[in-house]
This record gives sequence, structure tokens and C-alpha cells, in this order.
Amino acid sequence: MPSSPLAIRIAIIGGGLAGAALLRGLLRHPHLTVDMYESRPTFRDEGPGLSFTSRAQGILTAIDPELEYCLDRAGAVSATTEIRVAAGPHVGREIEINGFGESCKKYVSRQAFLAEMLNHVPPHMMHPGTRIASVTELPSEQGLLLAFADGSTKKYDIVIGADGTHGFTRQLVLGTDESLVKPHSTGFWGLPIRVPLQRAQQLMGTRSLDPSNPRHVCWIGDGTTIIYDLLDNGNEVQIIVFGKADDTGEEDGLSEPSWAKLFTPDEFREVFSSNSIPVCQGTIDLILSVYTVQVAALCLLEHHPAPTYVAENICLIGDSAHSMLPFQGASISLSIEEALLLSTLLGRLSSKAAIPAALRAFDQLCRPRAEQATRLSAETGLLIAGRAPGIGLNADLLQHHLRHKFEFLLNVDIEAHRTAAVSIMDQLLGVGAAWP
Repeated sequence: MPSSPLAIRIAIIGGGLAGAALLRGLLRHPHLTVDMYESRPTFRDEGPGLSFTSRAQGILTAIDPELEYCLDRAGAVSATTEIRVAAGPHVGREIEINGFGESCKKYVSRQAFLAEMLNHVPPHMMHPGTRIASVTELPSEQGLLLAFADGSTKKYDIVIGADGTHGFTRQLVLGTDESLVKPHSTGFWGLPIRVPLQRAQQLMGTRSLDPSNPRHVCWIGDGTTIIYDLLDNGNEVQIIVFGKADDTGEEDGLSEPSWAKLFTPDEFREVFSSNSIPVCQGTIDLILSVYTVQVAALCLLEHHPAPTYVAENICLIGDSAHSMLPFQGASISLSIEEALLLSTLLGRLSSKAAIPAALRAFDQLCRPRAEQATRLSAETGLLIAGRAPGIGLNADLLQHHLRHKFEFLLNVDIEAHRTAAVSIMDQLLGVGAAWP
């Protein structure tokens, strides 16, 4: 995209899904020139697969109609969600969730989807293997100066932090307060694996893993969760197991959280020993056929809520702004919501002087919703790990508390949010224009 004297220059720091979704939205506005930087040699978004509700798929289409086809090209599988109790007196009972009907979500590999999202982005906008040494505010509202590790520099009007939970851009907005900048332990740990369909069927059974009837299945255990579904057009099985430790391992808020929880194979099997369902035991057998000497599960971290996501011409989105537990899939849903809202606001900029108003409108609308999502994700984690106080493995109580937990994602009115964001921006600018 050629630059012009009136162009607004935007740098996205971080080459994962949040940054890619925003980039796709910004490309639709010719007065915005965008570069995306990633310190790693390639653009990557590592971790378990993603789930997109029909509402989230609609938001992707609003960002860029082509993104809907990216899901299919990445091998997304439409599946029905099923949640059951794996231990305790109500073993086998199904927990019904409002909105989780037949084929209610699409499940896709993170990396495959990211590759499709970036496939048609102009190469000159993407800068992998580029480490940023500093971001400095220039005097007299001249923008921001990015200094790179090779000694070069480049000026931008806006910097978007999308470099994830462990990225450096959070410090640009929140300063050096470690209680806000560094993630802390949650007491949860998780272990994802992906194996070919036939290999998984040998230990888990063909009935549980039927490509003609794809299901996303969650088993609630005694301090554990087992989840499995199909990816890559049904050719791969993704398994994710979670556990809840009784102690986070942090004695104070400033101690460094552990990145992994280690088990011997016997210790790992014991953690899941109360799960009497055969497919659950088959799942553990499969994991231990991969980890034969030591099992290393990742400790799940999250940030304390940030008092703001913006500072003048700098803005945080996705996990840079609000890392949270993964039990609702809220992080990716919020990331694409934020990509749509931020691209909408920045697309309305008619001058560089209006940039702070656009970013403040984004913060005012998006931050309360992310804080709600963080709270609900933590509550959901305790419930589906059988560790919610006073509820445990009681299927009736689980039903009561889980039934409505996902409605804030399933029922979001994104057009109402867009209208509200534009209204806030116009109020901050003292403009009465309405969203068309």
C-alpha cells in the first residue's frame, strides 16, 4: 500500500491471530498504512486449536468476508459440543449448555488458520524475524519512533501491542509495575497433544471419534478436565487435559510463576484415576504413549486486570491486554471482536489529532467486557475441573451454574458494539455524526 502525506502509519507488534485479524481489518481502509512485526523467524500462534461459534464466524466476516473461507481452507471441522461428568456419583451425566446445539462451533488449528489469514497479505507489510529494541514517543505530537535491533528506526502514528501474554508491549502502556505487567499463576495446568485419527481411535475407540459425527467432548473429573475434538478436516484428533492444583506455588505476588508442572507417568495416571469412563482412560493411555519418561504440562497464567489498554497513541489488544484462562474460548472471541472494533474506529480517522479519541473509545468499550470474560472463564474453569466450592461433581449443580455461562459470547450484538464505539469516539471528539 503506497504511503501518502495524509496516511496514518500503524505498527502492529506481534504476529499472532489477534494482530493478523486486526491487520486484515485495517487493510480495508486505504488511508491506513500498516506494518506487522514478529520477533520470531516466522509468524506463529502456538497452542491448542481454536473454536469459533456461529456468532464469532459472523464477526470474522465483518472484519473481512474472505476470513470465513480461511476457516474452511484451514481444515475447520463443524462439531457438536457435549459436556459430561467423568467421576463421582453422577458419572456419565450430560450437562446441557444454552446455545450448544448441533454443529454449533467450528474447530481449527491455530497455525493453519493463521497461515490462511496471512496468505494474501502484501509481503511488504509483514516483517518476521524483526526484534524491536524500543518504542519512543516523539516530541510535538510527531508520533512514535520504533528502534530495531539492527540500529534502524521507523516512525509511526499508532503502535498496537499484540505480542501476547509474555510480550513487552504491555509495559509501554502500564509501565514497570510488575503486578500489572507480569502474568501470575492460576493454579491450573494444561497439556495439549495432536495425533492422527487412526492412532487415537485405537486407544479411545471409533465411536468417540467418528468423522461422520464430529463432537467436541468435555469430561468433568475430580480436579481434572479431558477435552477432545477433530481438526484438519477430521484427519487429526486434538486432546487437551487440564488439572487444578490446590496451591499456585507462589507465596507472593512478585515471585516468578513456574512455566510447567512435571509428572512421572505413574503420577500423571494417578491424577486421572477417578475417571471411570473407558474413553477417558484411553485418552490418558494415548498421552502416556507420547510422554513415556516425563509429562510436562504447561502452567496456565493470566494477568491482573489492567486499568487501561491505551496510552496516547499506543493500544493493547488480545492477550497483551487481557490474558485469561482458556475454558470458554473467550480469548480468541474477544480478540476478533476487538480487531473489528479497533479497525472500525481507526478507519474513521480523518486526522492524526483524532487518534487518542479512537483509542480511548476502544478502551472504554472493550475493557469492561474483557474483565467480565476473565471472571467468567475462571469460574468456568473451576466448574469443569470439578473444583467449584459447594458444587464439585454434583451434576444438578453443575447444570445450574454452567447452563448460562457462555451466553455473553454466544449472544453478542457486535453491530450494537460498533455503534456504541463510534458514538463514544464522536462524543470524545465533540462530533454528532451517527454510525451509518
